[in-house]
Amino acid sequence: MDGTAGTGKSSVGMLAAKELGYDFLSTGEMYRALGYKTIEKKIAVDDVQKVTEIAKNIKFTFERGTDASLKMFVDGEYLGNKLHSEKVGEAASKTSAIPSARAVLTDKMREIGRGGGIIMEGRDIGTVVFPDAEIKFYIDATPEERAKRRFNQLIQRGEKADYETILECIRARDLRDSTRTVAPLKPAEDAFIIDTSSMALEQVVEHILSVIKEKIKNNF
Repeated sequence: MDGTAGTGKSSVGMLAAKELGYDFLSTGEMYRALGYKTIEKKIAVDDVQKVTEIAKNIKFTFERGTDASLKMFVDGEYLGNKLHSEKVGEAASKTSAIPSARAVLTDKMREIGRGGGIIMEGRDIGTVVFPDAEIKFYIDATPEERAKRRFNQLIQRGEKADYETILECIRARDLRDSTRTVAPLKPAEDAFIIDTSSMALEQVVEHILSVIKEKIKNNF
């Protein structure tokens, strides 16, 4: 499951996985962990050698939660909402553009998903990480709708938020992600593309489950 930032991919993937009895992992958390570590260690996000070294040394471990999601520990520590600040998000977007660091995390993702029975959500998951995945989804929404969702999310957490600033960051990130030379943001050729701008979360999940069940039915 891939798509633009702020489209609810994690929520959708988690609910679909729970319904199917699968595990769920948002691989963006792994890139956020890399961004977090560069900030923690005061490493420049464009320092190729040092960022790649951090990626190699990060140890990811997981525990399955009651909601199907895999709870991720980074070097033995659960970081939770520490990974979801705007600062960490920006660092993650920039460090993930480093080819060598991205290659390291891609290998780690493939190892996690090797056994199947999991919905993995993240950038280039269907085009690069798992090009032979059985079913692929690309989730999208307008920048304005995504900014509104992010704004509401931050306000609900009790954090300060400015809609225009969030919208500007989303547009900048879309441009950066779609034009980078390594694994640019784009749907896989065989992905089901879903525009969620005017869809409720439950509607998106229902649509995804119907596609999966139809695919399973046709394979028997």
